[in-house]
Parts: sequence; structure tokens; C-alpha cells
Amino acid sequence: MLTSYFMLIFAEAIANLMETQYISHIRSALDACWSFWENRDKRGEELYRLLDDGTDFGGIFIYMQLDKNEANGILWDNISYAIGVTAKEAFGFENKKEFPSPLENIEPGLLDVFIENLKEISVDLYHHVEAVKSFINRNPYPSRESALKELDKMGILR
Repeated sequence: MLTSYFMLIFAEAIANLMETQYISHIRSALDACWSFWENRDKRGEELYRLLDDGTDFGGIFIYMQLDKNEANGILWDNISYAIGVTAKEAFGFENKKEFPSPLENIEPGLLDVFIENLKEISVDLYHHVEAVKSFINRNPYPSRESALKELDKMGILR
């Protein structure tokens, strides 16, 4: 659960840095993830469909491939990890034991990959890893609003 919050908070910072025509889709997906945590009004399947809607025309996985800006690749990776981890949490909240296969591959080591990616995305983001962990420890279930305020205080939102 705390991994999902950690990734979502940094996904907000990453989305803030990204220049892509698909930002509205990213924004919708992140908003849905926050809505799950804040209101418990999203189901695992619904969140997973934000990654893969079952067509060749939509979903974060498709937008990742369509984005012409190659520099965004690692940013997309971390955004998809945040959404995927949250979707898996939502399935667990529903007591579901079976997940779509991409979610089955989500393991604790993904957090290390996510953090290493932060270092590549921006050393400034990477330097705030411990501060975000401390924020989550002080506020185990932060709202999107409180997370954004904290990111702003850290100076990592433009």
C-alpha cells in the first residue's frame, strides 16, 4: 500500500515534467488511482483498463508506444508502474487472487527499479526519495492534495 502511495506521489512529479500530447490520459489515470485510495470508488479491473483497455487505440501501454518523444520512455515506465501497483492493490482490496498477467509480474523489487528510474529521470527527484518516504510515514494515507502540497514545498513541481 505504501509503495503505491510512494509511486503515485512521484508519478505526479513526473507527469508535471512530461511534455507529451497524452498528458490528459495520464492525468485521468492518476486521478482514478487517487480516487481509489481516497474514496474506494474504483475497482481493480477499472484501474487496469487505464493501462490496457483491450484495444489497439487506448490505454497507457498504447500511449507509451505512440509517444514520439523517446526521452519520455522511462517517465512512461514509472507512470505505468504507479498505476499498475495501484490496480493490483485494488484487486487485493476486492479479495481477488487472480490478476491480469501484467499485474502478476509486479513484485516488491519493482520499487527499486522505480527509484533507479527516478535517478535517470532527474537527480533532483531522486534526492527527494527519503523526504517522500518520511512524508508517507508521517501521513500513511495522504490525499492527492496533501501530496501535491508536499511536492510543492520540496520545490519539485514547476
